[in-house]
Amino acid sequence: MAYYNLQYKNQPAGHNMGPLHTHDFFELEFLLSGERHFFTKYQMYKLHAPALLVLPPHTTHKFESNGCEVYTLQVSPETLSEDQINFLNLLAKKSVVHFPIQKLPALRSVYEILLKIYNSFPFTTYKKMAFNLHLGRLLYMFYSYANVQGEEQHYSLTADINPSTAPVILKVLDFLHNHYKEQFSLDDLCEKFHVSKSYLSFAFARATNTTIFQYKLSLQLEEAKRLCRETRYSYDKIAEMTGFSSGNYFRLIFKKHEGQTPNQHRYNSLEKRNKHV
Repeated sequence: MAYYNLQYKNQPAGHNMGPLHTHDFFELEFLLSGERHFFTKYQMYKLHAPALLVLPPHTTHKFESNGCEVYTLQVSPETLSEDQINFLNLLAKKSVVHFPIQKLPALRSVYEILLKIYNSFPFTTYKKMAFNLHLGRLLYMFYSYANVQGEEQHYSLTADINPSTAPVILKVLDFLHNHYKEQFSLDDLCEKFHVSKSYLSFAFARATNTTIFQYKLSLQLEEAKRLCRETRYSYDKIAEMTGFSSGNYFRLIFKKHEGQTPNQHRYNSLEKRNKHV
């Protein structure tokens, strides 16, 4: 089903969007001003405006702001042509795309048109058509700026891992992403990675602003939410597939952290999709 979402955000320094999460659509983060930290799997990137970051569907991520303005555009693959999907996947592989400051007014102008269309209700078939046309224009501008040849380079790529992230923490993060459905203790991790409990706990919290097992739980919940949205599995089955000890415990933890039951999440996700069909 077609899905669109577009927001302008002016975020203060220290803004934290919360735990890592995923979703089943493309997300384009265009940084207008300021600085933002982007975290995914076991890497951290530093974004300096003006910059573009493209996240494909099902990319685990979070953002932290050092004070910034940003346009967040979310669009389902069903809305895009095959060429547009291929182009966005190509940009996603380039990590962060930085544009020269002189290109910012033209890009911002198209975003403002898209935002005006998106915020006008009802979102009719005609408005969807207009939105898609301007979306195509925006993607073409990204394509043009990212393929300029010659002396003037119109973008640069960065992949700056946060220096506070010790190599062992990157290994722990990688382990968590591959084994979050399994049961293990802090002692197990310390033995595996040859570090003390005090060091591992401190270094992990410094790198991620959360604890190891809160991080693990966030991965479990994100996968559980995806299964709620995309499958008709029973909640006991989803609990089993995501490493919760029982269906009842899964429901309790889901409600505590998400503010709704798994069934409500499944229903609300369906309603949200249908709104933009």
